Amino acid sequence: MRPSGTSRRALAAVATAPVILLLLGAGAGAGAGCSSGGAAGEGGTGGLGPGMPPAKVDPMDLISDFEEGRALVLPLGTPARGGSWYSYNDGAGTCLQSPAHGTVYYASTSSVPPPGVSRGRALHASWNACATWGAGVGADFNGPGGDGGVSPQRMPYDLTGFAGIAFWAMASPGSESTVRAKVVMRASTQIQDHGTCDEAVLGVDRCGDEWGEPVTLPADGSWKAVTVKFSDAMFKQEGWGQPFAWNPADVLGVQFQSADAGGLYDFWIDDIYLLR
Repeated sequence: MRPSGTSRRALAAVATAPVILLLLGAGAGAGAGCSSGGAAGEGGTGGLGPGMPPAKVDPMDLISDFEEGRALVLPLGTPARGGSWYSYNDGAGTCLQSPAHGTVYYASTSSVPPPGVSRGRALHASWNACATWGAGVGADFNGPGGDGGVSPQRMPYDLTGFAGIAFWAMASPGSESTVRAKVVMRASTQIQDHGTCDEAVLGVDRCGDEWGEPVTLPADGSWKAVTVKFSDAMFKQEGWGQPFAWNPADVLGVQFQSADAGGLYDFWIDDIYLLR
């Protein structure tokens, strides 16, 4: 999906329309049971089963469990990670997003408790009618001081030795169920967003074609354990921008974005881990 108009990576400059919560409320439909996940598979469709993490995940590889009030990247790992979750969108005049870009992101409590380890708060992302290229939420792994948006101090975090990411997620009934999970690199991020990609040299909208893959979430009130492995056949660039080689040593963070422009997106994510 090639962007037009506002670049999808001009995060710091995106203005969000006034937020009107005509989305789906605070959670998915009540009364549904929790998913137990499934067998691991390609394309982000597999699961790790209830009570993630699996045996091979170290507790120090936890990115976020959203139990701290503000939505934070926890200071774990060597070197310690650190950052804050943020929202961004295409700046379309019809776009409604909650939380709004530039505001501090707080975790929420869904009506169906997450089945993972923390079993408390989760990240709630919602937007509607972002019709240019969409919207998303993300966090830097090495960007302290970035509450409410991209950190001005963001630096790459080396994921060499890690095989992917795993998390619990669900979509609210009636919303879009497919989102794109992306791993953002410094080389593909625009200079104004503290990357090294220069569109003055490459051309407009050539930066920001990040490596990632689509993941399909249940929209029946249940949670699903999702894995995204860097070796997945579907883990790749979308193909609309400048080609960049995958480099795990050059990673800025992770994002979850619209799979298609427009539409209602309302989903929850919890207990995000790095996989070895």
